[in-house]
Amino acid sequence: MKVQELINITFINLIENKLKVILTSLGIIVGTATIIMVIAIGKGGEEDVKKQFEGLSAGSIYINLNFENPDLDIKEVVPLDEEKMQSIMDDSNNISKVTLSVQGFTSIKVRGKEGFESVVGITNEFNDINNLNIQFGESLNEYHQEGKDKVCVLGESLAQQYFIDAESAIGETIKINEKTYKIIGILDRKGDGTQGLSPDKSIFIPYSSAYKYVYDEKNYIPQGTALVDDINKVENGIRDVQSSLDYIFDEEAVNFNVEDAGSKIEAALASAKTMNVLLMSVATIVFIVGGIGIMNVLFVAVNERTKEIGILKALGSSGKDILIQFLLESVIISSFGGICGIILSYLLMPLTKYLGVPVLFTIDGQVIALSFAIITGTVFGIYPAYKASKLKPVEALSYE
Repeated sequence: MKVQELINITFINLIENKLKVILTSLGIIVGTATIIMVIAIGKGGEEDVKKQFEGLSAGSIYINLNFENPDLDIKEVVPLDEEKMQSIMDDSNNISKVTLSVQGFTSIKVRGKEGFESVVGITNEFNDINNLNIQFGESLNEYHQEGKDKVCVLGESLAQQYFIDAESAIGETIKINEKTYKIIGILDRKGDGTQGLSPDKSIFIPYSSAYKYVYDEKNYIPQGTALVDDINKVENGIRDVQSSLDYIFDEEAVNFNVEDAGSKIEAALASAKTMNVLLMSVATIVFIVGGIGIMNVLFVAVNERTKEIGILKALGSSGKDILIQFLLESVIISSFGGICGIILSYLLMPLTKYLGVPVLFTIDGQVIALSFAIITGTVFGIYPAYKASKLKPVEALSYE
């Protein structure tokens, strides 16, 4: 039988059973859409993680409270201070800068508008270590620290939220915990931050002012950050920091956790990839169910068209022709499901944006999903097609 004739017969059978084809392909449609969404969510998650860390100095080492310590009592913790951080830097040949920061949310008032925003107390090296740049005005300096001055620097998004434009905020005042601060600078847009901090939506004040006017030392423990002078010395820097903490705090050093920026990135990416694997497993199960559905329908089709198969064989069609015909039907059904699944994934895009899930649709994801759909149809269509090809003409013609 000619290829064109096989294709014509296949399409005639599929068109005559449109509803059956649609119902059969539902599993493939859902599976394809699921795989595309899984890949898009995975890619989106990875990009989101990269954006959070893209402006971060790769040589940063963080010193935070160790919340994994079951004996941790925040109110009993002896906190880091500027003297201890200086000691950490002096004791190491690998660390070039150190900084302290304390952050939380507190009430503010700007031009009669009240809000509850992130307020961060920082020491002098904070901007350099975290790659924060001033867009307008000036940054906080050592004189502001020494005088415990009531001055602040705003993230760009926050400045635009409360003022006509970011630059116009310079020289204006803002009330933090009922105390008036003068705005002296606006940061460049940074994007999502780390350590639970979003610079674009934060207010930065001198570290000394934060503890005098905003936060109390019992409930707000500072975070320390050290910067190695060479990215290849991060591990040595971590060992130096840990050694200094052991010396400074003795047995209480267990209350602190030391990790570098690279570890944070790897941990975040690993978490995103783990979620990706779990979602991909679900998609695979959906595909298997869809493939079984195709196989069942083809078995039914073989039974319903047994006489047709007998006639085709009596007219000279070979077993190979019959096998190709049924296998072609399976591939077309799965391809139809794959294409519909791609369309469905685009329809689901607004939903993911509404839910706030980061997604990144790629051509690669769509090609992979469509390939999975076609392979599924081929694999699950082989056995029914083989059974049909082995029917004997005499038995097939006499089948009731």
